[in-house]
Amino acid sequence: MRMALIGCLALTTACGAKVQDYGSPTPVLPEADAPTVFTRAYGLTESPDGKIRVFAKEDRDLTRLYGMRLQDDGSWSAPKELDFPKRIKLTNPSFSFSDGALYYASDADIFDRGQRDGNIWRVMPTEDGWGEPAPLPVSINDGADQLNPAMDRDGRLYFTSNGYDSIGGHDLFEASLDEASGEWTVTSMPEGFNDARADAHVAVTPDGSRIFFYSHRSPKQGVVDIWTAERGTDGRWQMPENLGAPVNTPGIDFGAGLSGDGSILFFSREGELMMISLEAALEGLESSE
Repeated sequence: MRMALIGCLALTTACGAKVQDYGSPTPVLPEADAPTVFTRAYGLTESPDGKIRVFAKEDRDLTRLYGMRLQDDGSWSAPKELDFPKRIKLTNPSFSFSDGALYYASDADIFDRGQRDGNIWRVMPTEDGWGEPAPLPVSINDGADQLNPAMDRDGRLYFTSNGYDSIGGHDLFEASLDEASGEWTVTSMPEGFNDARADAHVAVTPDGSRIFFYSHRSPKQGVVDIWTAERGTDGRWQMPENLGAPVNTPGIDFGAGLSGDGSILFFSREGELMMISLEAALEGLESSE
């Protein structure tokens, strides 16, 4: 099934080549097989130089990462499964706007502690492949589930966890790195930002001024919606808002990601990868005011 999918994707010559005027949700891989409830794709992310794309795709209980490379003719290569350490799950890919590394979550055992929770890993892309993946230190991966990483240009890391002082299933947290010690300091989002149920699939703009994630909270348009929050001029996060139409629908909209220049929002609609200009995506906020 996986090889059939990849062969189908290879028929797409443009393969979702980026342009700047997607005014409405547009399929990234229009020739791909339609997703099922067991084969949803989500979390498409693009490297800051715009040359690599990575996304997660489910296969029943398994989740894998797939990568694509921009080719000389402007088309994208067929998605290729990435062979990173895992037990059964690789998920939540996100390129850092700070160091260009790919951050993602894996359930591979780390630190010889026999755990089966998810932890955040980091790997640098190379010209024709990938470097050596490594988990972030215990100052991030504390033994609970750490998932959904995203990093802005200033090196601020956002992720979700059911550890620390989370109030729900998985809450959003922000972390900063002490370059001298190599340790991370984790801080909670403002009171009222997180919901009692899980929030997930985090994306952040390059300048760190806006964050996206999916949530089951109300008011909502569908089964699950994409929400967004803006960082105020005082540096504090405002309360999240439902992104609204044209991104959210009565169905399942989730798995946000951003293009390398931050101009395009990627997301998943019922498991199909979609793209829309960030400007058009934010129009739903204006129409709800």
